[in-house]
Amino acid sequence: MNEKVFSYQTRFDIKGEALETYAELFCCLERKLFAALMAKKGTLVLKKLYIQQHGITARQFNALLFQITGKIQSAKEHQKLEQKELKEKINALTKKIPKLKGLVLFGKKRRLTLLTKKLKALEEQIKACRVSICFGGRKLFRKQFEVEDQKLWKKQWVAERNQSFFSIGSKDETAGNQSCTFTKQEDGTLTLRVRLPSCLESVHGKYLVIKNLYFKYGHKEILEVLEENLQRASLVKLKDSSYHQLGRAITCRFLKDEKGWRVLVSITMKKKTTLSQRELGAVGVDININHLAIAEIDRFGNILDKKRLPLNLYGKDKHQTLALIQEGAKQMVSLAKEQKKPIVLEQLDFQKKKQQLREDTPKRARMLSSFAYGKILEAIKAKAYKEGIEVIEVNPAYTSMLGHIKYAKRFGLSIHGAAAFCIGRKGIDFLETLPCGKELELLTKGGCSLLVKVPARKPELDYDAYLKVVAKKYRAAHAEHFKAEMIRSSLQRDRNP
Repeated sequence: MNEKVFSYQTRFDIKGEALETYAELFCCLERKLFAALMAKKGTLVLKKLYIQQHGITARQFNALLFQITGKIQSAKEHQKLEQKELKEKINALTKKIPKLKGLVLFGKKRRLTLLTKKLKALEEQIKACRVSICFGGRKLFRKQFEVEDQKLWKKQWVAERNQSFFSIGSKDETAGNQSCTFTKQEDGTLTLRVRLPSCLESVHGKYLVIKNLYFKYGHKEILEVLEENLQRASLVKLKDSSYHQLGRAITCRFLKDEKGWRVLVSITMKKKTTLSQRELGAVGVDININHLAIAEIDRFGNILDKKRLPLNLYGKDKHQTLALIQEGAKQMVSLAKEQKKPIVLEQLDFQKKKQQLREDTPKRARMLSSFAYGKILEAIKAKAYKEGIEVIEVNPAYTSMLGHIKYAKRFGLSIHGAAAFCIGRKGIDFLETLPCGKELELLTKGGCSLLVKVPARKPELDYDAYLKVVAKKYRAAHAEHFKAEMIRSSLQRDRNP
């Protein structure tokens, strides 16, 4: 990937109703356009109609179409994800129901029937290519049936449905965006000129100018994009031979909340020169529910250093969660940048685990529900992209087991640290071999000993099939150890009542 989109935001104070009127018009037209698209009307006919009847520019219609098309596509993807989740929940319930009795069994059977009906209705929707979007949010919509003050609810509902508008950028436009144009001032701040719809010109004028904008994060990057676009524009005017090269788009979204207005700017950043080298080794990362286990290895596959970065997200709000994730990603990428080594990450499907939370233990369900695995991966990749560090993703199958068997006791590593070590080795193409036919003594989390006999590998089994056999023996040994611990605890309670 040579380019990646990054978004930055800042707040600004502005008087007047121009932005509120623009947002109300944009959101109203967005809802109308959604209904027209669901009625299978052509976009070219709609574009001409909207420009004539509603007094908007062609670029503003393109922004409308781009946004609503994205929402429709997102709704379709959500339908597929919901279908997958329902199937997983039904499978989990089907496995659990034979083990239940009494009222609990009745409740689970009733839930299974409801889930089956919901799945059938959803599959019919997908087959008919129908999507439903609640502009303003379903949660707030349902709130009208619970509140007493309907006027207050109506005010909140209208504000929620008319709180934003969008301006799409383009690579072939002078400043990256024809409708929202940034200019740099002498003091380093930015001035933003917003093109208002034609129907609002008589009241608010053709343009709205917002001065003294400064982005706490990303200001330097935005200035670089503006400078690059200006250079391209000057080459076009001079009819230089390189005028055909495209610039970089600047897309703006305006959003109003309780504190006021803010603008979110999205720009494309080109990939920097890769600083990391696989020939030096790698940094393996095992992402866990409450921490990141990191293992640095050299080019021969030997461990050099190990670290544990706490990352407990349980009980944190979204802002605290994001701050903790960003700090953890920053520390980890700094280590990789200092050593000039690539980062090796695991690629797990925690969504599948979360789909079965209702049938899991309450403690584990709470931990998994607060585990933002996708956000952690995204933060690490984004930070590594900016710093020029290569990110390698591997299938982490059996890495915890291999690390526990081969390296935990040998190097004094935890199970997660040993898994990170195996992930790092796998990222630079090291193959793990096991001592076949031997009985090994492993250490458990509580410091107890666990005996695991590694079976001999049969000639007809390939490597993955053999690891599957070993994993079965490994889990069986853990189960026997757990039973023995439970019996021992029970005997101790009987002796010391």
